[in-house]
Amino acid sequence: MEHEPTERRTEARFPIEAKVIIRKNSGETISAIAANISGGGMLLHVERLSSLSVGEAVAVEVELPDHADKPFATWGLAKVVRCDGRHFGIQLSAATFDPGDVAPES
Repeated sequence: MEHEPTERRTEARFPIEAKVIIRKNSGETISAIAANISGGGMLLHVERLSSLSVGEAVAVEVELPDHADKPFATWGLAKVVRCDGRHFGIQLSAATFDPGDVAPES
């Protein structure tokens, strides 16, 4: 009997390439690139193996490309839910968006 893996995602994922800074509670920062994003989390890629572990709480800072000269930034609180070599998944629990100096469109 073959076992079918259960899909745990509840929201659609979208491909993205954005710079991410992970901040551990110890103060260590880890640079990453977001590979995809959803309303509930992100899949991140790191160049060097990191010391992140499943269940670890982290803060994330993401630079979403809106305008080339004025990136749209976001930060949030997350939990590491998957570690696979140089890729890891985080589940977002709280976030805020900061458009910086970008004026709202009318």
